[in-house]
Amino acid sequence: MESKVNYTLVGAFVLILTIALIIFITWLSAGLSTKHYKTYLVIMHESVAGLGVNSAVKYNGVNVGSIKQISLNNRNPEQVRLLLQIEEHTPITEGTTATLNSQGLTGITYVALQGSDSNLNPIPILRGEKYPIIKSTPSLFLRLDTTLRALNSNMNQITQDINGVLGGENPALFRKILDNLSITSNHLAAQSKRLDIILINTARSTQAFPSLMNTLTQQTLPSTNQVLNNLTIMTDNLLELSDNLRQNPSILIRGQKPLPLGPGE
Repeated sequence: MESKVNYTLVGAFVLILTIALIIFITWLSAGLSTKHYKTYLVIMHESVAGLGVNSAVKYNGVNVGSIKQISLNNRNPEQVRLLLQIEEHTPITEGTTATLNSQGLTGITYVALQGSDSNLNPIPILRGEKYPIIKSTPSLFLRLDTTLRALNSNMNQITQDINGVLGGENPALFRKILDNLSITSNHLAAQSKRLDIILINTARSTQAFPSLMNTLTQQTLPSTNQVLNNLTIMTDNLLELSDNLRQNPSILIRGQKPLPLGPGE
């Protein structure tokens, strides 16, 4: 009877130990975290290669959650829908953005969240969606790819433009323009001596100009002033004569001096 009791105790002890071991393993795998999480949706417009379920979600470099589901948008296969579980007190707002990032060029891919002070309102849930949607921004690789594609397109356009300029009749026109420039240069060189003579004569005329002005000031102007004064005096005399004639026309016959009186006057 005692042996049966001992076997029962041993069995119960092994069972309890097994249950405890299972709970301990579960605690290690799940962390038995007391943290509470919220679910958010991110819609990516690019490839999410390297990203998987349980990949990390970091807010300014700090682990705040993980990816719980990755799926394609049935209505738009170019979009990838990511369901994120993020710690409850993480400051997710309308200004928060999500970007694919990696640790180094070949490191582990994760979702990087970044906040903004421009809009601190909580994210509303849109009609037809179960969870708030965090806006996504292009990753570094997508931006590089877009820039390189644009650069390649611009280079191709420049090449086409150059070929268009250098092709057809344009080379002949360029040669004609160069020939005309050469003829013009030779003509200017031939006329350089005449230009030198013109410049020398102009310089001499400029040097003689002060002397000419001095002559006009000291000689010509005084004579001109004297003539103008004489004309003024003559004009005054004519005006005086005109007034006298208007008052006494007889002065044309007897002059200004009165004639002597006759007998009996």
